[in-house]
Amino acid sequence: MNIRSVLEEKVRTRENDVFLVFHDDIYTYGEFNAAVNRVANSLSRLGISKGDRVGGFMPNCLEWLVLYFAIAKLGAASVFVNTQYDSELLEHSLNASRVKAVLVSSSLFATYEKIRGNLKKVGPEILINDKENKSIQKGSHTIPYKDLLSGSSDLPADPGIPGGTPLAFFYTSGTSGLPKPCVTSHNYILALAARVARILKATPDDRVLSCLPNYHVNVYIGIFTALMAGSVAVVEERFSASNYWNWVRKHEATILTLHIAPVNILLNQSPRPDDADNPARAGILLVGESATPFVNRFGLSTGLVVYGSTEAGGFSTMGTFGPGSKHDPKWTGCPRDDVEVKILDENDEEVPPGTLGEIVIRDKVPHTIFSGYFNLPEKTAQACRNFWYHSGDSGYIDKEGSLYFLGRTEESIRVKGDFIPVDKLEACIRSNPKIRECAAIGVPSDIGEEDIMVYIQLKENVSSTPEEIITYCEDRLPKFAVPRYIGFVEEFPTAALYKVQKAKLKERGIVGAWDRLAVKSKS
Repeated sequence: MNIRSVLEEKVRTRENDVFLVFHDDIYTYGEFNAAVNRVANSLSRLGISKGDRVGGFMPNCLEWLVLYFAIAKLGAASVFVNTQYDSELLEHSLNASRVKAVLVSSSLFATYEKIRGNLKKVGPEILINDKENKSIQKGSHTIPYKDLLSGSSDLPADPGIPGGTPLAFFYTSGTSGLPKPCVTSHNYILALAARVARILKATPDDRVLSCLPNYHVNVYIGIFTALMAGSVAVVEERFSASNYWNWVRKHEATILTLHIAPVNILLNQSPRPDDADNPARAGILLVGESATPFVNRFGLSTGLVVYGSTEAGGFSTMGTFGPGSKHDPKWTGCPRDDVEVKILDENDEEVPPGTLGEIVIRDKVPHTIFSGYFNLPEKTAQACRNFWYHSGDSGYIDKEGSLYFLGRTEESIRVKGDFIPVDKLEACIRSNPKIRECAAIGVPSDIGEEDIMVYIQLKENVSSTPEEIITYCEDRLPKFAVPRYIGFVEEFPTAALYKVQKAKLKERGIVGAWDRLAVKSKS
């Protein structure tokens, strides 16, 4: 099974039914497929073929959706990069993926242009004109997206696409090193979406709303859940708390694809009498304290809690609950039927039910979890040692087979869905001539997941302020990696080989720390 065959089958059976709504643009299955074929045939003429990688640096837009499916039809893989990346991370991401072509929007071209000359073996540059930018210096290989629409609407030649063929790379960051290209296949997203559609009982009458960015798996879960169920996929450019419920009502969305941070942002808004007056019946809400309050307040009949990661097949476990549920917020449901989940101790031995340990995952059906880190065999082998993907997350499985998620590794930091490149953040701060040492940790955020707290040890006989350190970071780091909290220490708690004990820093939390957002709100 692959995306090409699934889309073509939907066109045969539902050609004139609506498949996609983006803003106010509406496309039937047939219309969308024709646009995809035109772009796919044009990309093929430009030399894109099975096994190639195509980089993307653009916000959510209609062109992104057409390009994504077109690349998939050719058996090539998309590499959409975080639009908040600075030029260094962008260059690393495109070169590490060995992309053959780049898709870039005019609104982000200034960042791309800084590293344009450093890219290896990049041929065509496809320019998406989402913002007037007269300063763009077009190269000999720069092609306006609109030119791709002149291709034939016939089905492009079938290169043969097994389910394990790479479909998309997503960059994930652990506790060390630069972000790693995580390879996901056609079977990865289709198997996941089929199970989400089944557990939520999605039908052609449903409309699935997604608004998270194109460099996250989350938005594709919504789109492909709709495709597998023959439903309507509704996509917006970005999450907006002020517009969200207007979108739900306007588009008559019945299934909401969300994440812990937007869920908490919506819950933090002032209650309104009409909160539950909306067409939504189900929400994909991940796990945590906010899931049940969200379902109760906004009148949903079903919430879907999950555990997973990009590497672990998106969602490894799933479970549904209804309004008023008293389930443990750490409960994430049971493993999918096509993956295995176990709890292991520090020696990789399975532990009894109810015993805390590390969550590990492997697939029962090939390519339902990630296919490794591209061109990083040692990193892949380390993550998948003893034939299990080691998540680094802690949890336990009860006697009934349900998984309970207790937390991420002590050193990883995740802010609004983005894993922070901790090494890059700490290296930046250490480069400040006033700073001797630093340690970055994640602390609980008031909108879910974490905020960045950095402890600073200054050099002898120097002084600095939190404002100076933040300014230093803002000039050198992408916005999402700038710390929220700053704390100063005389010395760090250390273990063997002088390794900073971040677990002890986490115990301190933000007591006495300077808060960038609190200062900003007062100004």
